[in-house]
Amino acid sequence: MLFIRKTLAVSLILAVLIVLGVLGALLLGRLMPETRLQQLIMSVSAVVFSLALILAVFSFYVNHGFGYQGDIVRRVKTDEKLVAITFDDGPTQEYTPKILDVLKAYDVQASFFLVGSHVKKYPEIAKRVHSEGHDIGNHTYTHINVPTSPAAAMSSQLLTTNIEIMKITGESPIYARPPRGMYDARFRRLAELMGMQVVLWSLSSQDWRESVTPARMHSQILKRVQPGDIILLHDGGNLLKAEGASRQRTVDVLPGLIEGLREKGYRIAPLSRLLRYPHVDHIDDLEEQKPY
Repeated sequence: MLFIRKTLAVSLILAVLIVLGVLGALLLGRLMPETRLQQLIMSVSAVVFSLALILAVFSFYVNHGFGYQGDIVRRVKTDEKLVAITFDDGPTQEYTPKILDVLKAYDVQASFFLVGSHVKKYPEIAKRVHSEGHDIGNHTYTHINVPTSPAAAMSSQLLTTNIEIMKITGESPIYARPPRGMYDARFRRLAELMGMQVVLWSLSSQDWRESVTPARMHSQILKRVQPGDIILLHDGGNLLKAEGASRQRTVDVLPGLIEGLREKGYRIAPLSRLLRYPHVDHIDDLEEQKPY
């Protein structure tokens, strides 16, 4: 019922935007003479409006999805002040060790969704992620674009990544996250067949955006955080590629973010603990973690 209400609300908003755009175009046509400049302005306006509409639909798809979503986890329903911090696109030689140092200093267990080719390239770093008690999930082998990938290639990406992770941990991952949060029915089915839960996120740091400063990341997360949230950060990757972007801002924000969450009374748990009790109101058997 909640999904239906959200879908109807978004559909209504999009319909209103379309109507306003059409009315605006008609009004502009009445106020301006029919010139090439007018035609150019109308064309540009139509393109801008179309792009805004596409981005709005895409944002809703990533954050809420369409249709049945029972097999996809974005957050856990709980009244307990408990959250998970997750990292995508690693391991990387430069940033993952720095992030692990911070997590170790604060005695925090997080969850890392690793790219298979990076695991093969940096096995010692992946081994450290596992040995220090963090959860490891599958993030495909080369950070593919899931919706445009052939089914056979997608299956190979997930399976090969599982093999690389098993070489390090001795265990097959039980979580999978599609790159950029873009999934389809085939990805969901393959993850299920391989015994993996699809886990997305409910709160993004937006650390992939170059314009977002550590201070802004810090304030936005602490302002919006709610019990059961799954927080998204990155220890590698790039907007369009599998790696290459600087994640120093993520390293810089992490100590203050952990301190801020604890000051607000939140405990930080890996997904294996947070998701142990999905859709319940209370989680009372986790190991004690001091909020300060």
